[in-house]
Amino acid sequence: MTDLILDNIYLILLLPLWIFLIIMGGRFFSVYVNKRIIYTLTLLSSFLGALLCSVSLLKLNGPIEQSFPFIKINDFIITFGLHIDKLSLIIALALFVISFLVQAFAISYMKNEPKNYRFFAYLNMFNFSMAGLLFSANLFQMYAFWELVGVLSYLLIGFDYKNRDKSEASRRVLIMNRVGDTALLAGIIMTSYFMYNYAGNLSFAGLSFEDMNAISTLLYAYTSTPLFCTVCILFMIGGFVKSAQFPFYTWLQDAMEAKLPVSALLHSATMVVAGVYLIVRLLPFFSLEENLLKIIAGVGIFTALICSILASLETHPKKVLAYSTSANLGLMFLAAGGLNIRAAILLLVAHAFIKSMLFLALGVKNSYVGFITFLLGGLSLSGIIFSGLVAKEYLFSSLHGIWGVIFCIISFLSAFYIIRIAIVMLGEEKLENKTEYAKFLPIAALFIADIIFYFFIKKHVSYKIAEPFWIALAGWVTVYLMYTKNWLTKMIAPPRLLEKLYNNVFTACYEKVAAACNFTDLKILGNYKPVKVCARTGVGIVNFVEKNILNKTVSITASAVKKLSEADSILQSKNVQTYNAYAFILVTAVISFIILGYTIILSQYN
Repeated sequence: MTDLILDNIYLILLLPLWIFLIIMGGRFFSVYVNKRIIYTLTLLSSFLGALLCSVSLLKLNGPIEQSFPFIKINDFIITFGLHIDKLSLIIALALFVISFLVQAFAISYMKNEPKNYRFFAYLNMFNFSMAGLLFSANLFQMYAFWELVGVLSYLLIGFDYKNRDKSEASRRVLIMNRVGDTALLAGIIMTSYFMYNYAGNLSFAGLSFEDMNAISTLLYAYTSTPLFCTVCILFMIGGFVKSAQFPFYTWLQDAMEAKLPVSALLHSATMVVAGVYLIVRLLPFFSLEENLLKIIAGVGIFTALICSILASLETHPKKVLAYSTSANLGLMFLAAGGLNIRAAILLLVAHAFIKSMLFLALGVKNSYVGFITFLLGGLSLSGIIFSGLVAKEYLFSSLHGIWGVIFCIISFLSAFYIIRIAIVMLGEEKLENKTEYAKFLPIAALFIADIIFYFFIKKHVSYKIAEPFWIALAGWVTVYLMYTKNWLTKMIAPPRLLEKLYNNVFTACYEKVAAACNFTDLKILGNYKPVKVCARTGVGIVNFVEKNILNKTVSITASAVKKLSEADSILQSKNVQTYNAYAFILVTAVISFIILGYTIILSQYN
C-alpha cells in the first residue's frame, strides 16, 4: 500500500486540479449544479491530499525525484516533475489539513454568496498551485507555480470584484508581488546562464533542486563575490516580498479585504510561507557567504520588531493579525539566517495552525465559544501554551546577545496585541451562549491539531521554559491591568505617533530636498550657458523629429490604412460564392508558396 502511494505521489498535484476542472467545466456545461457535489469534491480533494502526504511522510526513506524533459532548446533542457522530501511533505501536509478545515468553514460562511462555486474552484486551484510550488523539481518550475499562486491570490482577494475597494486591494497585492517575482526571475536567469556557459555539466543549467549544492558551489567559484551576492540578493528579495518582510510588508494589509476563509488560508501554510520555503531551499547559496545569512536574519528580526509595534498600535482585528503574520514570518527568517532549519519549520507549522484558527474565530461573532477559542489561540501564539510555546522556546535557545533581547521584546508585544484584540475588540461585544457548529467544528479541529503538534514536537526537540515565556505572560498581565483601569479604551482611537513622525520628520526632509533641487535647477543649472545650449539643442532636435518624422509617419500610416479599407470594402460583395472564390485563391497561393519554398530549400542542399 505504501509503495503504491509513493509510486503515485503525483496525485497530490492532480487531485485539486481535477476538482477545479470538474467544478468549472461542470458549471460551464450546466452539469454539476448541485452545491453538495461541489462541497464534497472540494473537501475530498484536500482530505486525500493530506492522506497522501501523511503516509508518504511516514514511509519516505529519502528524496524522490520524478521528472521528464519539458522544454528543449538545442542542448538546454528544462524538466518538469516532482522533487519530494520531508521538508516539502511537512509543509504540504499542513497545507492540506488547514485547507480541508478552512473549506469546511467556508461552506457555512459562503452559503449565501452568489456564485460561490467559483470560490471553491479557486480554492482547489490555489491548492494545486501551492502543491506544485512545494514539490517543484527545479527553480524554473517553482517560478511557474510561484506566479500561479500570485494570480490565484489575486482572484481570491478580489472575489467580490464588483466591490471597488476589494478590487483595488487585489490589484495592489498583485503589483507589489510583481517586484519580488521579477527579482526571483532575474536571479534564476543569471544562475542558469552561468551554469550553461561555465559548468561542465549542462544539466546544471536546469537548476534542479537535486543538484543545488553543486550549482551553488560552481556559481561561487565562477563569479566574483559582488556578482554572487547580487544573484543571492535577487533570490532574497523574491522571498522577502512573498513573505511580506520589511519594507514589502504593506501588501499583506491590502490582502485583508479578502473573505475570512481566504485570509485564514493565505496567512497560514500557503502563499506567505512560500518566501520562507524559497530561502530554505536556497540555503546552499546563502551559506557560502556569512554576510548573506546575517542579512536574512537581520531583515527577519527587524520585520518582527517593527510589525509587532504596528500591531500593538493597530485597531482593526484582521490588520492586527496581518501584522502578526509578518512578525512571525520574520522570526522564521531569523531562524533560517541562523541555519536553525528545524526551528524555522517548527515555527512555520505551529504558526499555520494557530493563525488559521485565530482568523476563523473572528467569524464566530458574539459567541462565548468563539471568544474562548480566540483566547486559547492567542495564548499559543504568544508562546505560553502548546505548539507556540515549544517553537518559540526552541528558537530562543539558539539566540544570544542582542538577538535574544529583541526576541524577548517581540514576545512581550505579541502577547500585548493579541490579548488587546481579545479583551477590547471582541470581549466588549455582547456575548451569547450560542454555537454555530458548522463554523465552530473546523476551529476546534485546528486547536486540536495545535495540541497534537505540541505533543509530537515535544518528543523530538529539547527545550526549557525561559525568558520569552515569562515576558509573554507579563504582557498578558499588563494588558489586563490596563483594561481594569480603563486605559486600553483610550487606545481605541488610531494612534497619532506614526502620523506625527511622518509629518514632522519625513515631510520636512522631503521639503528640504525639494528646495535644494529647485535651487540647483534655477540658480546653478539655469544660469550655466553650456546647459542652456544643450537644452535648446535637445528641444530643437525633439521638435524636428516630432514634426518631420513622427507626425508624417502617422499621417502616411493612416492614409495607407484608409486606402486598404476602401479596397477591402470593394471586395465585400455579400455574395457567398465570391467569398468562396477568394478563399480558394488564397489557399492556393499559400500552398503554392510553400511548395516553391520547399523546392528551393531542397535545391540548395542538393
